[in-house]
Amino acid sequence: MRLSVLGSGSRGNSIFLETDSIKLLIDAGFSGKKIEEQLKQIGVDICGIDGILITHEHGDHIQGAGIISRKYDIPIYITKESYEAGILKIGKIKESNLRFIENQFWLGDTMVYPFDVMHDAERTIGFRFEESGGAKLAVATDVGYIDNGVREAFKDVDVMVIECNYDYQKLMDCSYPWDLKARVKSRNGHLSNNDCARFVRENYHSKLKKVYLVHMSKDSNDPKLALDAVLDELLRHGIDIPLEVAHQEITTKVIEF
Repeated sequence: MRLSVLGSGSRGNSIFLETDSIKLLIDAGFSGKKIEEQLKQIGVDICGIDGILITHEHGDHIQGAGIISRKYDIPIYITKESYEAGILKIGKIKESNLRFIENQFWLGDTMVYPFDVMHDAERTIGFRFEESGGAKLAVATDVGYIDNGVREAFKDVDVMVIECNYDYQKLMDCSYPWDLKARVKSRNGHLSNNDCARFVRENYHSKLKKVYLVHMSKDSNDPKLALDAVLDELLRHGIDIPLEVAHQEITTKVIEF
């Protein structure tokens, strides 16, 4: 598998994933033009994308999905609940390019396992990918609460892509109205730095190669705060693994695993 986080944050999210037989986008929360530019940065032609997998219907995850699907004739994989809730943002999609997610499914040489997560959308899912060659990846960008389903989805993966959205004190001190602060820190909101840190530590195993910290708030978090929180938790337990913060405007280098 080869992976790059094209960009992640409250203004847009998209991840590129490639195996020996497929090239995918996980979410398309930027404009179609922006995603095309992001892919060019890592040497990928958007015309070669085989599918767009959508986690949920919020605009920062689907903004460019419909445009890209129509322009380049690319299938969209989405739950029926998210599609119906986001149909105005996605627009008209050719019937043959609309694939509703119900259970696990094969894409090329890779089995895709969708799993439900707690978040304040009509329905939100994460994805676990298992390549026939053995590589495993799990992605959850919006997670209000880590339940057993999420824990199971991230078990024994080679790479974790997990939300690290807010620092509690910074959230309490920022200019958000109280109802938004309450939403962010609720079980259907987002994952704090400390909760993310504990989850990474609990799911650590000796073959884990890298962890990406994603969907970081620009108002209630800071890359250093997030990285320090996770590093401190891991180092207290004698764990040393590569961590990378995904930024809103910076596309990460491609890693292969």
